[in-house]
Amino acid sequence: VLLAFLATPLAAQDWDSGYCLLAPIKDTNLSFSGRELVQEVSVQLGQEVHAGEIVMRLEGAGMPARYDRSLAELQHAQRAMERADLLGRVMIAEDRDQREMELAVKAASAREMELELERLNLRAPHDGIVVSISVQEGEMLEDSAAMRIVNLSQLLVEIDVPSDRFGQFEAGQEVSIRTESGAIVSAIVAFADPIIDLASKSFRVNAVLENADREFVAGTSCTLID
Repeated sequence: VLLAFLATPLAAQDWDSGYCLLAPIKDTNLSFSGRELVQEVSVQLGQEVHAGEIVMRLEGAGMPARYDRSLAELQHAQRAMERADLLGRVMIAEDRDQREMELAVKAASAREMELELERLNLRAPHDGIVVSISVQEGEMLEDSAAMRIVNLSQLLVEIDVPSDRFGQFEAGQEVSIRTESGAIVSAIVAFADPIIDLASKSFRVNAVLENADREFVAGTSCTLID
């Protein structure tokens, strides 16, 4: 019996890490600082979005009209500067300096208005899926999260590892984990905490699990194996 036991290969050992979770690699609550009316929600729940895509527009009140006026004033200042260039040395240096200053001020004002208008366009900070929309068109958005976008193409494996394994993990290292479904998969360590938590006698390890086909589910537990 003993020989039979010794001949049997040892199964991979499950480490009682206490905490092992699969989380989205990127999970962002898109928010706005201020109080504005929602003009348009450009996406729906479950929709895939790409980085930089406009997902929500806020009402600009009279800002678009002020921006148009600033552009008109800028064009006027540009034409005045062009006339000054044509006059060349005939124009008094002081008058030319005045026109240059006015052009710079108008250009800065127009740019400032442009940035203010752009601030009212909420854009996706990264590729992902819209999983939450907290406001609808016509509602007031005030210093709160407007939308939640998660990226599931990779999953972050968050693990608490017992302190007796401290120093055994480093960035770039491959580790094996067991998912809730029983699948054993490999993940790459992205970070190993250099400090042990005194209360739990453990340290944190973060690894990245490829999930392009969305085979694995964020929010489920896992187990570190060896």
